[in-house]
Amino acid sequence: MSELVDLPESLLRLDTLLSEAGDESMLLTELDGFLCGLAVGPAQIERSEWWPFDFLADERGMLKPGNEEIESLIFARQAEIEAELASDQYAPLYEVDDESDDIVWEAWLAGFQQAMFLRFDAWEEILRDTGDDARGEAAMGLATGLMLAQGENVPDDTAGDEEWAEYDEMREAMPEVLAQVAVLLYRLHRQN
Repeated sequence: MSELVDLPESLLRLDTLLSEAGDESMLLTELDGFLCGLAVGPAQIERSEWWPFDFLADERGMLKPGNEEIESLIFARQAEIEAELASDQYAPLYEVDDESDDIVWEAWLAGFQQAMFLRFDAWEEILRDTGDDARGEAAMGLATGLMLAQGENVPDDTAGDEEWAEYDEMREAMPEVLAQVAVLLYRLHRQN
């Protein structure tokens, strides 16, 4: 897990360029989740299917002039993610809340989910897996993250301290769980 201040210059520059790309742009953490989702998904997705992003494309769907640096930095991060996953060393780029020091994993997961939508049927099949093998473990971790990321999935007013403690524990564990899920999915879909 990385805080923005600990990032290499290339990722700090990418963060700046994404910020300058406008309101429709992804956050760096969302982009990281998206690129990870592409890397670990059940089916390879051709670059032409997702690139360039709408916020970087002209009316013909081509990269707008002047965005070559952001393109280069995005593809460099994509290569880094794949190398990290291949060596079981993937470290998602989560943001950290300045006031609470909480890890904001939900934004990373939102980007990952955007990649899932590109092959929704295949991902839906994975999420339904309840086996006790690596695929089932990945499915359970990912499904739990998706559920917890939705603000309405909190214990209700009748919940006791134990239920709230379990909920808080699951949320706190999620940054590490999602990193493990990514590595598991990479092993299942790319190394086999």
